[in-house]
Amino acid sequence: MAYRWILLLTVALHMVKSNEDKPVNDVIPHIYEPSWMYKCVPDQGCERTEHPHPLVMGNITAQMFGSLDVCRTVCGRFGGLWPRPVTAALSSQTVRIHPNYLRFDLVDVPAESRDLLVQMTKLVGDNLLAECGGNVTEIVETPIVVYISVKTAVTSLVWDTDEHYMLDVQTKEEEIAVHVVADTVFGARHAFETFTQLASPERLDDGEGNRCGLRLVSGAKIRDRPVYKHRGFVMDSSRHFIPMADIKRTIDGLAATKMNVFHWHVTDSHSFPLESSRVPQFTRYGAYSAKEIYTTEEVRELIEYAKVRGVRVVIEIDAPAHAGNGWQWGKEYGFGDLAVCVNVYPWRPYCIEPPCGQLNPANPAMYRVLRDLYRDIAETMTKPPLLHMGGDEVFLNCWNSSEEIVTYMKNKGWDTTDEGFLKLWGEFHEKALQIWDEEVHAAGAGDPQPVMLWSSELTQPQRIQRFLDKNRYIIEVWEVITSPLLSQLLRLGYRVVSVPKDIWYLDHGTWGVTKYSNWRRMYSHKLPTEDGVIGGEVAMWTEYCDSQVLDTRVWPRTAAVGERLWANPNTDVYSAEPRLQRHRARLIARGIKPDAMAPAWCEQHESRCY
Repeated sequence: MAYRWILLLTVALHMVKSNEDKPVNDVIPHIYEPSWMYKCVPDQGCERTEHPHPLVMGNITAQMFGSLDVCRTVCGRFGGLWPRPVTAALSSQTVRIHPNYLRFDLVDVPAESRDLLVQMTKLVGDNLLAECGGNVTEIVETPIVVYISVKTAVTSLVWDTDEHYMLDVQTKEEEIAVHVVADTVFGARHAFETFTQLASPERLDDGEGNRCGLRLVSGAKIRDRPVYKHRGFVMDSSRHFIPMADIKRTIDGLAATKMNVFHWHVTDSHSFPLESSRVPQFTRYGAYSAKEIYTTEEVRELIEYAKVRGVRVVIEIDAPAHAGNGWQWGKEYGFGDLAVCVNVYPWRPYCIEPPCGQLNPANPAMYRVLRDLYRDIAETMTKPPLLHMGGDEVFLNCWNSSEEIVTYMKNKGWDTTDEGFLKLWGEFHEKALQIWDEEVHAAGAGDPQPVMLWSSELTQPQRIQRFLDKNRYIIEVWEVITSPLLSQLLRLGYRVVSVPKDIWYLDHGTWGVTKYSNWRRMYSHKLPTEDGVIGGEVAMWTEYCDSQVLDTRVWPRTAAVGERLWANPNTDVYSAEPRLQRHRARLIARGIKPDAMAPAWCEQHESRCY
């Protein structure tokens, strides 16, 4: 303690002397600037030292770091990697690097996948530069050579695409050698992401905080593959229009978290912002404004943008319910009612929330319009296209209020009880699937693929086999975690994607009696690993969310689900938290604004806030 006071007094006297000839107003207002060090404590993580200056730390034997980010990058079995890999051996030493001296050597890559791979490599330098705000000021001329071997020519991201990779980092005298081996370019892309996560920024004091260097783990051996094939995020852009820049930024976050599906709930009864070249009335009548439209070219560009980042775009056209605005123009054009109950008021008997609207299965013109829409989508998406057909929350009262629909049912010999309306519902999906198959074929987009549907009354175990072929439909189960439906569908041989609404809905806690799930609760939920569980999704419904609050609602909670879907670890939330804190800092560097996870003091004293 006495030594510390002597040190402080010495610093103070020096500052007084250096300012004794300056006017009073020019005297520096503080006499001491703390410069904390961080130590890596085994099984506890990174902790700020007790004293701010390294001269007064005493006999500390733990590894010391000037940066919390650098400490987290090397501390612990998995350092700062998110999601955690299957196996990892990381050096505790770091070396300084500069992205300008990074180059890629395509040692063994099929010609068909080279162009896509080159686009993927360009993101590595950008992500490294982002760690220093786009400007790494400390020039280090050591070459970093990434040697890449990809075994197959696969360039389509589907459920069976192999995403495993091997990554080795070796520091030699003449260069830093990075070896990437993967079956596909998508596995290689994951390796690139892991490589960037082995680097961290080091802020260097120049009095103004403008200097920044990069440190890279000097040695690493990582073997990795995902547990689940489908690691998705649902974005609703109908309740509120989400600008394309915000969607791209969200996809950047998915890529950083190794999530591979962007499930785009682009239309609903509220609005229809998706441009259709064959049916321009959709946006003319359904968009919120002329500026709040996703053009065909924008959608194509987004799909390619996502592909380079290892993310598959799945477009959802919700039907037959959740279809109102955008469909209400039929009579004006001589097509009759394409949808019924559109914007009806009072709304409560006819839909789950206002505004109402359901497609009219009794009108043949509706299917012709749907065919044109499906053709546009099939031509826009990458091959083979995956479509989500919606399919939930059909209100039988809505259909029953239409004389045209009731007459159609009677002519079919169906009564107007629940059973009759279930037949109508099932017939809609049968016809819609046939139209989709035909338009995919006509667009030259490949053989018929399964489509996705939300769970509903039609997917209940006592009736699903009558209406939905288990080989053609993937059921997305959004029931609460106590519901037996997911297990029941698995026993019947259906493939499922899980998105438990009481755990993985990001909007819960902002309306009604719903409960907010923090990242710990989301992380702790485990999916079944049995055959038939393709994976899961986390959902951002936007009734009470727009682009102004998007990032904080989505991140870092979506990243927590991302690790669950990639690794499904037995790790508790406390040991995962330091890595997620490092990932949060990484997302911030890349332009995303995630919510805070803990008080700043706890971020610097990880083990003392459990």
